[in-house]
Amino acid sequence: MTRHWKPLLFVSAFLALMWIPAIAFASVTGGCTGSVVIDGTTYGPANDTAANPIVVPIDKSGVVAAWEGSVPFANTNHHGSLGIVVGPWNIEIANWGGANPEDTRSANGNYNLDDFKADFPVAESLIPRGLYELSGTHEADGGSCTAHVMVKIEGSPLSSPIGIATVAGTIVTGLTLLGSAFRRRTS
Repeated sequence: MTRHWKPLLFVSAFLALMWIPAIAFASVTGGCTGSVVIDGTTYGPANDTAANPIVVPIDKSGVVAAWEGSVPFANTNHHGSLGIVVGPWNIEIANWGGANPEDTRSANGNYNLDDFKADFPVAESLIPRGLYELSGTHEADGGSCTAHVMVKIEGSPLSSPIGIATVAGTIVTGLTLLGSAFRRRTS
C-alpha cells in the first residue's frame, strides 16, 4: 500500500487545483463599491459563491452590462483593470485610467457583452462556459481597492470544442493516473 502514496498524492493535488476556482469567495478591500445589471438582474459583491454567481448570457447578442462604481479616497492619477481568472491566467476584459484632476470618485456606464466576445482571445464558439473568478483592481493617489466575485459564463461546458477537449482530457488523464497508481511493477 505504501507504494501508492505518490500517485494518490498527485491525484489529490490535481483535484484540489481543479476545484480551487469553484470554491473561491468574493472579497472587496479598500472600501470601493460597485454593481452591474445584466439582462435585468442586479449583481454586486454578494455574488461570491458558486451557488450565487454573476450570470453572463454569452449566447445572447446585444446584451449590455450597466455598471456603476465608487471609491472613498482621492481618485487622482488612477488606473485599474478587470479580468476573468482562467487557470493561472487573468484575461483582461476592461481597463481604465487617467489624471482625473477633478477628483471624480464615482462613475457609471455600459459595457456591451458583444465587445467582450469580440475582444476575447479565441472565437466566440471557443469561449469556455463555466464558473470563473472575476478579479478587479483600482489604484489612485489616495488609495487602492481590489474585488473578486464569481461569474458564470452561461452554457454547457460541452457546448464548445475547448470544453469538450477539456472534459475528455481530464477523463483520460484521470484514468491514466489511476491506472498507473494501481499497476503492478514487474521486475
